[in-house]
Amino acid sequence: MAQILVENLDPVILEKLENLAKQHGRSLQEELKHILQQAAEKVTHYHIGGDMEKAREALARAQVRYAGKTFSDSTELIREDRER
Repeated sequence: MAQILVENLDPVILEKLENLAKQHGRSLQEELKHILQQAAEKVTHYHIGGDMEKAREALARAQVRYAGKTFSDSTELIREDRER
């Protein structure tokens, strides 16, 4: 397994990470591994399209929420703002 050395880490950040590790009952190293794994998974989901089912559910909720509503055309407002 690879090892990573992080130099010049702000002591405040280190303290926050240590507190987070304590809250989760993990060592600092375990907590950092967990954080990195979560970040890598989020980036991977984002770049490959994420969870399409969740996206479809969010779209369906928005369609229900805004069904039958009309919205004004913001073109004039944008023009006015640009002319300022």
